[in-house]
Amino acid sequence: MSGYRKPRAHLHHEFAYLNRDTVINALSAFEAGKIDEIIEKVSEAREGGIEGSIGYGAAKAGGSKKKSANIEEALTRSRTHFSAFEAWHSRMEDSKAFGELDDWDLNTRNDVQVGDTVKFRARVSLAPVQQVLLTFIDFAKQAGDPNSALKQPTSELAKTKKTANQMRGWMSGRDGTQSFLTSIAPLNKSNPRVFARLSEDYVVGGTQQVEGEFTVIAQVEQLIEPDRPIPAIRVLRDTPPTPKETETITAALQGFIEPAAALGVEITPGDITLEYPGVLLHPIAIYR
Repeated sequence: MSGYRKPRAHLHHEFAYLNRDTVINALSAFEAGKIDEIIEKVSEAREGGIEGSIGYGAAKAGGSKKKSANIEEALTRSRTHFSAFEAWHSRMEDSKAFGELDDWDLNTRNDVQVGDTVKFRARVSLAPVQQVLLTFIDFAKQAGDPNSALKQPTSELAKTKKTANQMRGWMSGRDGTQSFLTSIAPLNKSNPRVFARLSEDYVVGGTQQVEGEFTVIAQVEQLIEPDRPIPAIRVLRDTPPTPKETETITAALQGFIEPAAALGVEITPGDITLEYPGVLLHPIAIYR
């Protein structure tokens, strides 16, 4: 007899990622009344309309009152975002609108269609190329700190910082928002390979949290076709990947294979260029 009594329901969710804008936009199409209520709460938080409930009366500039009000506003926005997810998720479940996986292989991959919203258990981690970029950027910060054990001589530091800035550019969109490529193994099966780009705006708790077993909800963005690979890191973001972009980025990233091995990270050609029969997802929520 087991010494553990399992929960009858899983009501608590710990999020690593939540694209609140996608959820709210979708929910607005389902239930206008529900979304109006949620948006009203967010607007009240932004305008300081909740101040009466925390006992401060009218807002005053500076001091602990303003700081406390700002904290309360942030909490209110956070609560309404998660409330929106619960409402959206319930509606999707009730409508049987999620595609679900009983297995993950090439035949299953070929049954999936672009635009499907899928929900499944998976092992999620930063893609190897992404791990190397973030590790080097962090190293560059340490290299410039005179108190760090990783500090570099001035003659080397300029080159290190230049490379780190280039990497930040690879990770950033036109608005400066960074994205992080993740590897996803549905049902702990690594092939066909599945990838998703996470926007930093929707990462909850930092990229270090994006590691382990999660429930993933995402929309299928692209089924990678034969002879039409896409680079793991996009540089030209206003157009679909071109053969020239893929060729250029592939050549650049191949130079990371040896340094990555020294860091204990294995990078394969399939990590540098996403190829058939890979799948690219638009992530909506990653949580436990």
